[in-house]
Amino acid sequence: METADALRASYRQASDDDLRVMLDAGTTQLSQEARSALMEEVARRRMLGEVNPLDKLAWPAEVAEVRRYPKVGLGRRLAARILDMLVPVPLMLASGILIAIGVTSDASAFTALGVMAMICSFGWGIYYSFTKDGRERGQSIGKKKLNLMVVNITTNKPCTKGESFLRELDLFFLQMFPIVGWLVEPIFIVASDDGRRLGDRAADTQVIDVNDYRTASL
Repeated sequence: METADALRASYRQASDDDLRVMLDAGTTQLSQEARSALMEEVARRRMLGEVNPLDKLAWPAEVAEVRRYPKVGLGRRLAARILDMLVPVPLMLASGILIAIGVTSDASAFTALGVMAMICSFGWGIYYSFTKDGRERGQSIGKKKLNLMVVNITTNKPCTKGESFLRELDLFFLQMFPIVGWLVEPIFIVASDDGRRLGDRAADTQVIDVNDYRTASL
């Protein structure tokens, strides 16, 4: 008998068409563990609407529809990202000023302090860029200013730091390919019905308006 983890891994490797075949065949003959694992994968892929209502009665009681939130426009998301890119700038500017003072006045202590501050600012900037959407309520500083947040569409909970890392890791690799790589994620945002880019699909997240989350949580 397969374990729950083995069943989850098997369903994750299946294509959407494979899952549809399973759903068409019915799930009443499956074990409780198999139904639970299949439910998780179908919910993760936002396919619960394709399940036969009568068949769904045999599924675990905790089955819940994946949240479907309205799409947030590219403009607001881009504005939030620009604000987030500016977050480390003040510390970098302060570091540069210290270095400049040290160089012009021949004060090695200022120069050393400025260099250390610059290194710290770069390190903090990298950390912030990968974990920013895992801050309180799934809001980076930029998204908070634009009244946006990132939510896990399966659990309906705000984005975690781990999920934020997955979202940004995808973007990090794409940015290594000038122009073509830079356009991939914006195209996905514009073309998809829910505005989820590749990073969102990897982390199972969506950028939404905060007001929509409050409404859905009532």
